[in-house]
Amino acid sequence: MSTLIRWITRCSLLALLVCNAALAATEGPDLLFAQAENVAALSAADRRDIYGQLGLKPGSDPQTLEFADDTGCPPMQGAGVQGEDLNHDQYPEVFVSLGSTCMYGNAGSGVYLFIKDDSGHWHMHNLGAGIHVVQERSHKGYADIMIGGPGFCQPVLSWTGTTYAFDHNEPEHPGACDGR
Repeated sequence: MSTLIRWITRCSLLALLVCNAALAATEGPDLLFAQAENVAALSAADRRDIYGQLGLKPGSDPQTLEFADDTGCPPMQGAGVQGEDLNHDQYPEVFVSLGSTCMYGNAGSGVYLFIKDDSGHWHMHNLGAGIHVVQERSHKGYADIMIGGPGFCQPVLSWTGTTYAFDHNEPEHPGACDGR
């Protein structure tokens, strides 16, 4: 009889661990995409893939996210997620802005861009610290992106065919980028 009880106990514990892991796998993406804009076309698998690449986990406080690596940073109150069709293919690329002065300094947030390739894989591009502003100008079929932050001279990134790279600085007023 005791063997049967041990077996039932082990199975119950295993089932509990599996259920908790499944719950955590859906909690994180749900938290990340809770306030998302223009991403209705993304499947649950797309959302899990994007979440997984960011290296986040559900926070110890309800409704927060934390970096999975022990950064020592406090939990984030969600994230900004926005879909934007940068290449006019009728499918959104996905911007994720993570708010953390601990990780991103005075800019207050870091910007990541996810682009889905022809084989269905999402590729993460770290655009730096700041706030993204999609520009009207484009390179190689993708819109340029300005990363705004502290200061009066903001970098503009352009598509190289494989990634976004620095193109030029954009002054907020005449002379703001002199010497840069």
